[in-house]
Amino acid sequence: MVSLIPWYWDREKGRNEAERLREQFRTLELELDRGNRHACVKGMLSVSDEISYTVNLTPPPNYPDGVPKLWIDSREIPWIPDRHVNQHNGEACLCVRSEYRLHWPRGSNLSLFIERLVLPFFAAQFFFETFGFWPKDAARSHGREGILEAYRDMITPLGNPSIDVIEKVMRMLATTRRPQGHELCPCGSGLILRACHSAVLRNLRENVASEHAAADLDLAFPSR
Repeated sequence: MVSLIPWYWDREKGRNEAERLREQFRTLELELDRGNRHACVKGMLSVSDEISYTVNLTPPPNYPDGVPKLWIDSREIPWIPDRHVNQHNGEACLCVRSEYRLHWPRGSNLSLFIERLVLPFFAAQFFFETFGFWPKDAARSHGREGILEAYRDMITPLGNPSIDVIEKVMRMLATTRRPQGHELCPCGSGLILRACHSAVLRNLRENVASEHAAADLDLAFPSR
């Protein structure tokens, strides 16, 4: 059955977003397959006067609710975890999954996604190719350590980056139940949420999907 709901890219907001993308990134093109409702941003993105990388960025069918994926050309960047690329399918690991909406808040567009996530990814890859190591603070570690680094940054406002606090925050974000104001704040102060970091935790809950936090929790603390 053909959907009666206009495709996002055929709505005024989608058309305006496509136009902004063309204006900001003239070497990229948004290709639309209306029959299959498939969109893809393709082209070349420069990180220096001499170096460009192939862009193959696919917004999901539920865009703008879902997060786009960047697929890597293996002739440019090897498909290995050490280069932050999924070795099985070539998907780029742009950040820890729970961080996407912190870098790219709801309501943002593809231009901002490219600016905040895709360009820094390619710039870091170019730096690594040139010097043999990653630029400072430009790339997460792999696996558990990378997840812990991400959450350590997320909970900076709590003032306590300990492993115990990270786990408590993860568990609070992983549950679909909304924390109550009388519950203890995970920061370790001994105060209840409403008298402590309720605003910080509320912002994290609004931007970190519970299923992503749950997956991170399983990887970071598998035996607990």
